[in-house]
Amino acid sequence: MIVRKTKRLVPRRVPRGIRVLAGVVLLLLIGHVWFHRLYDLRLHVALGYGDVYSKNMVFELCTRWGGALLYALLGAWAVRPFSEHLPRWAYALVRWPAVAVGFVLGYAVWYLNATDWMLFFQHQPFGRVDPLFHLDLAFFVYQLPLCVGLAGRLAGTLLLLAAVRMAALAVSLGMQRLTISRVDLPAVIRREARVVLALIGGALVCFTAISWFARYLAELQEGNGSFLFGPGFVSARLSIPVFSVVHTLLLAVAAVLVLWLAVRVDRVLQLRDGMVVLRWRGFRPVWWAFSGYVGSLVVTGIIGGLTEALYVHPNQNTVELPYIQRTIDMTRWAIGIDHVDQKPFTPAPALTRAAVDKDKPTLDNARINDQGQTTDIYNQLQSFKSYFHFDQVSVDRYDGQEVYVGARQMDVDKVPVQTWINRTLVYTHGYGLAASPVNQVDQDGLPAMLAKDTPQETQAPLPAITRPEIYFGRMNTDVIAPSREPEFDYPVGSSDHTSHYQGGYGLPVQGNRWMLAIANRSLRFYTSDQITPQSLYLFDRDIYQRVQDIAPFLRYDQDAYPFIDGQGHIEWMLDAYTSSNHIPYAQHFLGAAYIRNSVKVTIDAYTGKVTYYVVDPSDPMIQSLMRLYPTLFTTRVPADVAAHFRYPQDLFQAQAEALTRYHMTDAASFYNQEDLWAIATQIYQQNEKQVRPPVYQMVRMPGETAPHFVLSALFTPANKDNLNGWFVADNEPGRYGHLTVYQFPQSTLVFGPMQAENQIDADPGISSQLSLWNQQGSHVVRGDLLLLPVGDTILYVEPVYLVANRENSLPQLARVIVNYNKQVFMDNSLGAALQDLLQAQNGNQPAPNAPSGGAGTGGGIGTGGGGTDAGGPGESGAGSGGAAGSNTAQLAQQASQLLRQYEADTAKGDFEAAGKDLKQLEAVLARLAGQPGSRPSSGR
Repeated sequence: MIVRKTKRLVPRRVPRGIRVLAGVVLLLLIGHVWFHRLYDLRLHVALGYGDVYSKNMVFELCTRWGGALLYALLGAWAVRPFSEHLPRWAYALVRWPAVAVGFVLGYAVWYLNATDWMLFFQHQPFGRVDPLFHLDLAFFVYQLPLCVGLAGRLAGTLLLLAAVRMAALAVSLGMQRLTISRVDLPAVIRREARVVLALIGGALVCFTAISWFARYLAELQEGNGSFLFGPGFVSARLSIPVFSVVHTLLLAVAAVLVLWLAVRVDRVLQLRDGMVVLRWRGFRPVWWAFSGYVGSLVVTGIIGGLTEALYVHPNQNTVELPYIQRTIDMTRWAIGIDHVDQKPFTPAPALTRAAVDKDKPTLDNARINDQGQTTDIYNQLQSFKSYFHFDQVSVDRYDGQEVYVGARQMDVDKVPVQTWINRTLVYTHGYGLAASPVNQVDQDGLPAMLAKDTPQETQAPLPAITRPEIYFGRMNTDVIAPSREPEFDYPVGSSDHTSHYQGGYGLPVQGNRWMLAIANRSLRFYTSDQITPQSLYLFDRDIYQRVQDIAPFLRYDQDAYPFIDGQGHIEWMLDAYTSSNHIPYAQHFLGAAYIRNSVKVTIDAYTGKVTYYVVDPSDPMIQSLMRLYPTLFTTRVPADVAAHFRYPQDLFQAQAEALTRYHMTDAASFYNQEDLWAIATQIYQQNEKQVRPPVYQMVRMPGETAPHFVLSALFTPANKDNLNGWFVADNEPGRYGHLTVYQFPQSTLVFGPMQAENQIDADPGISSQLSLWNQQGSHVVRGDLLLLPVGDTILYVEPVYLVANRENSLPQLARVIVNYNKQVFMDNSLGAALQDLLQAQNGNQPAPNAPSGGAGTGGGIGTGGGGTDAGGPGESGAGSGGAAGSNTAQLAQQASQLLRQYEADTAKGDFEAAGKDLKQLEAVLARLAGQPGSRPSSGR
């Protein structure tokens, strides 16, 4: 008998309306993508690195659009069985949404990081292997994460398709009970069952691969998170080499059994009374395999737990030692502290004048000006207009002199008249720098400026600035320059000084108007008559966004600082890192297991040109990136750029935190935490206790012959305050990045920062003076506590600021405190405080002075670089065993200064301040009258 199949319910021809709608949507999508990719490509060409973007763009377009088209076809294929059962209109409602969902899903799922995947095939080996599998670390960094991700994507795709086809199979099985005319249904059901089983089997193959890769992922686990970061005894001896293999084999058996059922589908399907029914007994081998897999997981947990409890834990101090040693070695290498020099340092018991004279360059660069207070001062004295501002000032050096420097940037949101012309054409840039020595103040206790004002003024050691305009910094608005509208530089009397941008690193408006109009949703690019053929669209003016757009595969530090290059341009220096989370046995710091500061990035504040300098070519990760993007990096660093390299604070802080534990390289000592350190704390601002941050200093380190610009941190024992370590990173060209730990004797007490702070607070003269200032309409602000190596010993220096309790009050340096060998001295300047210290060392103890009625309101704090100047209103000093007495000349100078201040305050009508001046003048005259052979001044 001949059996004829029923006629298809759905014709192959797609309704015209659906085809037109799909075509329109596809064209709009293609146009949208084409426009944005073309626009982004032109922007990156304007940045100077179009080849980097185009390489990534081609890869991303191929993978995302290829995945989208493939998944669209898979969506149509997945719902195809429904055409056997649904009418034409219903099937159309199923098929086209499935195609759309597949397209969107494929576009999302197959977004692959271009750099990561290209490095999968093109990377440099690390030259270091893991301790368990003895594979090069490049496998863990570049290949393992992508293999796991790819297997997961495939498994998810196959399971999703299996779910759709399983639904179709359920419909086919149900149709058997609704119709008797479909004599071909058994064949359809068997075909669909084969497909479903094949898809499930394929997903199980992917899970088997993931299970195998999990053996390697286990080496990246955190361990116990205390003293072991990686597989311990149980994982390394049982879980990885034994149990993981058993798990993988059982999953592989299950996958093979399911695929075998797909071939022999009749073992799970049975024809009974003309209907196909499932034979559940046919699935028994699969259930057994799955049961074995689940049972193996349970057995693994039980055996591992028992081994850990009964054997490992009672013998942890011996059993885990090899694995602890792996943690120590790998962490020290990954964070970059395996090459730290260890040097002993025993401070001398006395400080001599010869030692002070020898280390005058160190004292001349002592940071008696606090960084945070200097930022506030710049914003009040050097911003001039509400729309100019300074971010956090930075520390740099010029010709051996340490300076603070800040860029005067434009905040267009504070321009009084907010129009498109003002925001886009006129107020386009900031102007110039403010800079001051870290150690010098004027007679008002304010920084002595090396770069200041508008127009820009500079003096040695800073070079002249030829391009003070700052178009690129922390500005987040796009502008058009040059244009017919003059661009504001700075005010000059009742008019403004203006200029026109001539940098060249922007997108030409001419030829790109239509793209700019669409991207900015504005017709002004066509209608404005201010735009010229030379006009450029300046974008990515925030330097962090600029470097992120060019090289998103690097990690960037958030502490950019300005410097002046050899051509007189202001440039920004930015630190970039290579990093990875996939280093076996390495503890994570800064959110990464492996990190290197391999790249320094400079951005010209005027032109916007970005340059990537490789400063650590030994880093295997930067070697791979250099091969992948050969035009992006350069290893030729100009001398004027290298002279301003700074070791990054964030990385240094992370390395200091690592050294608190990982200076112990013996596994047994590390396990017992016998010599655990802590980063030192200090008193800052208004008696706030905080962890002492790393400090940039120009100092001569013990054993060196010349001062170096270094970054340093201090260590104390855990839960103790005495000093036992000094961590230093060198910043000098030729020695950049050299790390040293100076270790203090553990059997001799060397005061740490908090012990020095406690001595300062316990000194009667100082504490009474600070308390008095805090009660007279002002408050005391304490700066960073600095440790200075002088001769063969060390001393602590802390600046003290006085701030009036009024809005926008200027912080003024009031005193400098010196702490040495359990002796504390406070005076108007570092030089005066050192003079007091030297007198005490020679047995000539200064006589104590009672605190005066107030702080100086404008008297001269000395300006000598860590020098011997003195003289200032009010109390001249306080210290343990007494404050330094002032000689006749100093007191006469103070009286003269107070008289001039009294006259100035009277002329301004500030009679409250004038009254304080008069009281202080009376106190100084009274002291002057007590000097032998002195004759008090009577005023004018």
